[in-house]
Amino acid sequence: MTITFPTVRCHVLDTGYCLASEHHLVRGGARRTIECHSLVALLQHPTHGWLLWDTGYAPRLLDVTRGWPFRLYRVATPLRITPSRAVVDQLGDFGITPRDMRWIICSHFHADHIAGLHDFPDAQFIATRAAYEDVAARRGLQALRRAFVPALMPEDFATRARLLDEPTGPELPALGPTYDLFDDGSLLLVPLPGHARGQVGMLVRTDNRPLFFVADGAWMRRSIREQRPPHPITSLVVDDMDAVRATLERLHAFSAACPDVTLVPTHCPEAYAQHVWHT
Repeated sequence: MTITFPTVRCHVLDTGYCLASEHHLVRGGARRTIECHSLVALLQHPTHGWLLWDTGYAPRLLDVTRGWPFRLYRVATPLRITPSRAVVDQLGDFGITPRDMRWIICSHFHADHIAGLHDFPDAQFIATRAAYEDVAARRGLQALRRAFVPALMPEDFATRARLLDEPTGPELPALGPTYDLFDDGSLLLVPLPGHARGQVGMLVRTDNRPLFFVADGAWMRRSIREQRPPHPITSLVVDDMDAVRATLERLHAFSAACPDVTLVPTHCPEAYAQHVWHT
């Protein structure tokens, strides 16, 4: 018997970028400044409606990083954000409004992935319990150490959140068990530890080809292809550098085992050039 899975419409959107040195993002990278766009996925499930993979940058991030200590976030990652690139301001291109968004999947809680959460008052949030519990009580420098800005979290986040515990869904090669989000194989979340506590990636069965959004499991595809971790200086902001390297190895092995799947790191210039939807 042939098993068929529903497919999901997927649009990759750009929400703005920060400036970073390539040699910090990937060991052996050039000493040049590059644009690190924050990509999100706008998805339409045939049964469960509209959902987002992360919300990326939004102008609110500029407002909440004016004072100490979060102004240091801007120093570390110079921001280039415009209102027109916020997800909420791109929805009209697809004939929808914020009220149509039913689900928002948070890959992790770094500020460049959650700055638009406030724009979706009716959505249900999905994240791992480990990711949420790691940041929920953090304030000030303890929050900044996790690249987390508490003001970006809606006050009712906890009451609107579906928090995931241990994955028990179908296994992916080299990556292990997944969270089968709708129990239909269309959206599989998989733990990608290291960069942030409780981080997940998302494998999507789209109309055209499977896409694997790896969040910050790697900052560049080159890191996965060539097994090049980021510069040691990034240990100041990541959760576990040993786990970062292990996740890169597992992503490399997965890519070799599943060459039909396209990997999409959130900040990769190559992924930005290949996948971003433009009006």
